[in-house]
Amino acid sequence: MAKSVRSKKVQEKHIQVKFSFIEYINTLIPCMCVEMKGAGRLAVVFLSLVVLLGFSSAYAQLDSSQIPPLSVKTELPLYDEGATVRFSGMIKSPDANNLLDVTLRVIGPLVDGASTNIVQVKQIKPQLDGTYDGSFVTAGPLWLKKGDYKIIVNYGPQKAETTFFYNGGTGQAPPDITPPPPQCGPGQIIVGGKCVDEIVEPPPPQCGVGTVYDEATGTCIVAPPVSCPPGQVLTNGVCVDEEPVETGPTCGPGTHAEGGICVPDKTTTGDKGGGCLIATAAFGSELAPQVQLLREVRDNVVFGTGSGMAFMSAFNDMYYSFSPTVADWERQNPAFKELVRTAITPMLSTLSILNYVDINSEQDMLGYGIGIILLNVGMYFVAPAVVILKVKSLISKRRP
Repeated sequence: MAKSVRSKKVQEKHIQVKFSFIEYINTLIPCMCVEMKGAGRLAVVFLSLVVLLGFSSAYAQLDSSQIPPLSVKTELPLYDEGATVRFSGMIKSPDANNLLDVTLRVIGPLVDGASTNIVQVKQIKPQLDGTYDGSFVTAGPLWLKKGDYKIIVNYGPQKAETTFFYNGGTGQAPPDITPPPPQCGPGQIIVGGKCVDEIVEPPPPQCGVGTVYDEATGTCIVAPPVSCPPGQVLTNGVCVDEEPVETGPTCGPGTHAEGGICVPDKTTTGDKGGGCLIATAAFGSELAPQVQLLREVRDNVVFGTGSGMAFMSAFNDMYYSFSPTVADWERQNPAFKELVRTAITPMLSTLSILNYVDINSEQDMLGYGIGIILLNVGMYFVAPAVVILKVKSLISKRRP
């Protein structure tokens, strides 16, 4: 209140000074008109105008306190359907370091100066000097009724309003008037909706052996020496990972590495045939599952250790001394073939155990090998002997 009274007193004093000066000029001009000629009169009139403009500018500066914190106005007071409503305003004291958006709402039609029907919402980015502007179209399903509409803008806690009259409409959406993209000629591209000449950079020169292209100078320079880190080798001027050298297992005498395992040399078993003759004849084919089981145990398990190799060497000397003859008997006599098949089936079951255990040392091979041999001895010799002795004991007890 004190600020308003002080501003009013300053304005009254300014008006009094202004009118006092005008009266002084009006009194001075007739006096000077009598004593001065035409050029002097024009100088006095020009001086009077300059002084008046200076006082008007000072008055305008004194009146800047009357500028509202936030303002908004429309270009026209009345709009029809499909018209573009252009609005503008100013923020008196914008914060340039934290410039907020101006929020705009349009409500209407107004009834008793108010309405809860929102027909338009926009966010406007103000300029650094506080001015802002924008537009919207009065068309669509929300723009039906005729009447006064109010524009409400908010900038933080500040608020401003203005109204305009709308003549009503049909509610149809505005037509899409987006212009098609321009048709550019050869060698042109669209940038910002306009056709501009495409800038084609020339390809870099082809550098010879021992040189590379330098982007800074645009020329070929001598290639710097390339040193690759450990584990990489230089290939065609590029460091690539060095391929690992595969090292197979260390095999003993009479064996060699194949597929990461030790297998016997061909001279060791080549003259013996190397096949499971009895099992092949019993089951009818080398591709039978039982024959494949024997071959896998021999090649993948027994041949993997030195003790296994020694056992197979001694076993082959004995086995191939009679196996061809037994195989011929099986092929000639089906009954004998069935008898052999039945006899070797328990042995195959015990040998399959070796496919399910981890044998990583000579001790493992000896332990499992001796256990399999004892198991077969028990099945083929001890068990039948016990059964025979038991039967003989029963028969002797029944005799009178």
